Amino acid sequence: MRSLFAGAFVLAMTGAVACESTAEDQVPVAPAPASRHDALRYTLTTDARGLSFENGDWLEDLGDAPFFGLAWLSRRAENGPLPAEEAARLDASLARARVLLASDLLSGDLQEKVMAALGVIEHIAAAHDRGDSPDVVAVDAFLDRLDHLVGGLGDYLAGVEDASWAVRTYGPTAVTALVALVHAQYALLIDNDLAAAHLERAVALEQKITDRALGDLADGATGRTARGYAFGPGHAEIDLYPNVSMILLDARLFRLTKNETYRLQSRALYGAIQALKLSDAPARYASPYAAALLGAKTREVATLSSQNYLALALVLLFEITGEVHFSDEADRVFDAIETMRGPWCLAQVHEEKCASVCGAGEACVSTSCTGDRCTTGLLHHVVDGRLANPSDPTLFCSGCNLQSLYVLGYRRSLAGEPF
Repeated sequence: MRSLFAGAFVLAMTGAVACESTAEDQVPVAPAPASRHDALRYTLTTDARGLSFENGDWLEDLGDAPFFGLAWLSRRAENGPLPAEEAARLDASLARARVLLASDLLSGDLQEKVMAALGVIEHIAAAHDRGDSPDVVAVDAFLDRLDHLVGGLGDYLAGVEDASWAVRTYGPTAVTALVALVHAQYALLIDNDLAAAHLERAVALEQKITDRALGDLADGATGRTARGYAFGPGHAEIDLYPNVSMILLDARLFRLTKNETYRLQSRALYGAIQALKLSDAPARYASPYAAALLGAKTREVATLSSQNYLALALVLLFEITGEVHFSDEADRVFDAIETMRGPWCLAQVHEEKCASVCGAGEACVSTSCTGDRCTTGLLHHVVDGRLANPSDPTLFCSGCNLQSLYVLGYRRSLAGEPF
């Protein structure tokens, strides 16, 4: 299926797998140890109630909230009634996600619409909707249009960097993997006659990504080499986002197919990204994609978003293996995330231009001047040994804070604790 492993290793592993019993059907394979980040979860939940929110949109989210905000609230609502304000936010964010799914693919932020599809799929599962509910029908229509667009580009999103900030920032491998993940999530979480077709589509996209992006890579800072997924064609460096994205996809495909190749590949990719590990306690991994943007003088660059996706990948690795070192590593990544907490103000984050110049002590938020407000949250990145500050290109991302909450909830669920 692919050439991730050297031939001799493949033969050895094939023999070993043949001797094993059938892959476990139980998910997670074993209960995870109890989460030790309840205080962080509580603090971030409190922070989230103060995030700017208007017409279903978290205003400082950088496009991630239609998935992570909606999914986080939906999964919590599955466990019991939400406080009134959060229940209202759940309803409003779901309504906005529905609008995003129905909108034209090529107008506005396509990445945000893909995120909305992931959020609505999670909501469908949490709400135990029918397989033919209106939200399922809306996701079906969106994915039909998205699949036509992606198929027209050869099932791999290279060459569209000028039209997509997401492809430009995270690379065609990671973004194509995200599209495949939508299909995999549909197959996993929605029980209807289309699930098998979505699984088939996810498998096909995974193979296309492998054909285009899998290769021998190197980390220039350490000289270490690994077989892994490149940022995109013409790139030979080890990068975090493409490999973490493929761990997410392959972990889901293993759950869906029980094809051992996907689990083996997920483990191998975890090995590949060890070249990017900056520290162990707490565990922090380099984010090479952001180094130039942030003007880094060293390789000590880690964005909150990349660490969240890494933690989620580690959690899913635990889910399909039962190996505690993966949940332990996820917890150490949360330790690092916890150190990224710092102050930010509306005026430092919002760059909108209001019709009238805002006065002293005010910030232009959306389309109107409002009183500036300073608070605390997880900041966008660490660079060269320091936290993000207002002079950096980005200081704060509410969507990234919602990512952390979602991943912390998923981690808790693997230990049998409420999301």
